[in-house]
Amino acid sequence: MCMEYSKYADKIKTYCDNNGLDFSKIKKMIKGCGADDIIFQYHDPEKGKMGLLDETPAPVVLKISRIGNDIKFEQTEYTRQYLA
Repeated sequence: MCMEYSKYADKIKTYCDNNGLDFSKIKKMIKGCGADDIIFQYHDPEKGKMGLLDETPAPVVLKISRIGNDIKFEQTEYTRQYLA
């Protein structure tokens, strides 16, 4: 679904605007993708400089799943912390 991120960018922006989230922040986040989903993760550039030797987690901030021709949004416990 990452290849189709631009296809859904307007819907994601609208969701962010309607829910008080900063779309400019989400555009800069790391994306993890599957066939029918995208997860956005927060990465602190000051942490995790040791690559795989560092176990600094990148918290999932927003999950988006494709269901048919539409998408479903799921906020996490970190959504407001990193996107508000």
